[in-house]
Amino acid sequence: MTDTADIAAGECNVTDEYDNGGGGTVDVMADADATVDGIEASVDLNDEAEVDGSDIATAAVDDVDGRSSLRVNAIREEEQKSPSISRQSFKRPSLMTHTIKPRPSLQRSNSSSFNQSFRDLRQNLRRQSSQSIRNLNRAIKRQSSSIVDGINQTLPTTPTGWALGTLSVASLLLQYELHLQEELSSPPIVFGQFADRDGRKGSVMNDTMDRVYEKLSNGSSGGDGTTKKEGIFSRKISPSLFIGTRGIMSSTAAYALGGRGKDGIDKVKRVREVMTMGADGALIVLDWEIPVNARSQDGSAEQYAITKPHSIDKPVILLLHGMNNDSSFGYIRSMMRTATDRGWIAVCMNLRGQDGLKKVKNTTPRGYNAGYTGDLRGVISQLERRLKKGGHNTLNNNSDGPHEGGPIFLLGYSLGANIVTKYLGEESLHGTLPTCIGGGAALGNPLHIHSGTIHFPWNMVLAAGVKRSILDNFFSFKQHHEPGFQRSMKKALLSPTIGKLDDACAPYILRNEPSPPYTPRIGYKGGEEYWWDSSSHRYVAHVSVPLLKVTAEDDFLVFGQFSRKLNHCLENPNVVVVKTRCGGHLGWQESKPRGMLTGSGSWSDEAVADFIDALLQVRLEDQWKRDAERNNYSLKHPLSPAPKIVSRL
Repeated sequence: MTDTADIAAGECNVTDEYDNGGGGTVDVMADADATVDGIEASVDLNDEAEVDGSDIATAAVDDVDGRSSLRVNAIREEEQKSPSISRQSFKRPSLMTHTIKPRPSLQRSNSSSFNQSFRDLRQNLRRQSSQSIRNLNRAIKRQSSSIVDGINQTLPTTPTGWALGTLSVASLLLQYELHLQEELSSPPIVFGQFADRDGRKGSVMNDTMDRVYEKLSNGSSGGDGTTKKEGIFSRKISPSLFIGTRGIMSSTAAYALGGRGKDGIDKVKRVREVMTMGADGALIVLDWEIPVNARSQDGSAEQYAITKPHSIDKPVILLLHGMNNDSSFGYIRSMMRTATDRGWIAVCMNLRGQDGLKKVKNTTPRGYNAGYTGDLRGVISQLERRLKKGGHNTLNNNSDGPHEGGPIFLLGYSLGANIVTKYLGEESLHGTLPTCIGGGAALGNPLHIHSGTIHFPWNMVLAAGVKRSILDNFFSFKQHHEPGFQRSMKKALLSPTIGKLDDACAPYILRNEPSPPYTPRIGYKGGEEYWWDSSSHRYVAHVSVPLLKVTAEDDFLVFGQFSRKLNHCLENPNVVVVKTRCGGHLGWQESKPRGMLTGSGSWSDEAVADFIDALLQVRLEDQWKRDAERNNYSLKHPLSPAPKIVSRL
């Protein structure tokens, strides 16, 4: 019998033919197995055939018309042969270990073999990589075990040993902190248009700033006339250990701590006032701290001299807090106490909807923002009417003194600093700045506002604070039934970052015209227009009163954008910029001998107070000079030292 089989997709069709010799022929690939009529045979790579496990048949490979055929000759009895047609299959090897040159008739079979070989190779690589990873894990475990064993052997076993070890670690940490403190301790860098060092005077319009800079650099004599206080611009800033040496920790302390706590609390009286804005009826909360010598003679709380017309006869420091803050934050309380210690009246203006006690809600569907100066303009207009006449704006013999009746100094922090700068620029540009404004200070002012300058995670932290403010005043916002407004508020509450939140609220943000009469308006086209209109760097060059700007190199929120817009500040001779190496955002926690570890307050409080004190002294000197000229006093002899206009309590 002769069996012939052709390979097709791993199968072969075997056709039995009777002959005298018996056997069969099958077309095969190299290195393959085949079964012909129950007899197993194989072909190796050399096209040699053999019969597997059988002694009743022989196998050979024939080359017929370019095709390889496996011929199996069976030695059997004729009656055992069956003339049936059967279907057989080949068993392919699990791994191709050799490469053979395919014949033209076997190209399809060789392609399948290559794909199988590639899959097998990939599996082998996976097995090898898995094995390598397991070996690496075992090696790491062995190494870590040896390290842990070494540490356990070196750890102390007695309480005394633990105490000595802890003391050694604490000593190393303290030594590192002292080194870091020494490295960061340096005087601030001051930028401004001042007189030359060789004695030549600066420009006429900068004469006031020249004298202020001289006072803040050279210092001043103490109250006894013998000791001399070092100038705030010339002395080193020594950050407190573990807090002031790190920007984030310094900022956290400034937000959470309230400066001197209850020290001197009996020397001030705190009063809260709710003022209604005439533009839209919004309620603005003013928190006052008044020195004891500023109240009425009977001392009753209702008669404190702050609400009656022409009743305030002290310099007034008007503070604006930062974003998502209010008057209860530590840096506000600390500065207010510093002001009252020097005999001034301090008042913090809580932006609309930002009542720290949660008692006064926003009565309008418009919250505060970085560009609207209408509320600050309204508060200053009210305070101006309360200043005592005959002080800052009237020069006559009947006045009670040049320091009475103000002036008002504006002090802003972060977003409040941007509002103060924008207000001073708007009013100065058009000549409408009230004469009672004696100067200003802006701490942590970004100058250029844009969401792209605030990165993760602070963009999400700021957004969370704004959303909390929206929820606190949700009842007021809910009363605005315009569908677009409600969709905007819902989108704002779902916004993950401050940039997306501003963009959602932009069409309904409150704004004002940049020119008189500064009419309120509603809405921006988008976040980009809102950020551009709110950026105070566009107005700082027009400020006409002395303005102090303070920033820190490790301020993680605003130092980058402030540095890029610093040139706008230097264009104005009335602006002085102070840059410190440390301080964080509104921090500047300083260490002195009496507060080496915990700090003794904020350096910025003392810097701002000294700046205001220098401005008051310059105004007083000019006032005395004008009085001397008016009364025909002789100016050939130097004037006697001007009396102190502040009283330290």
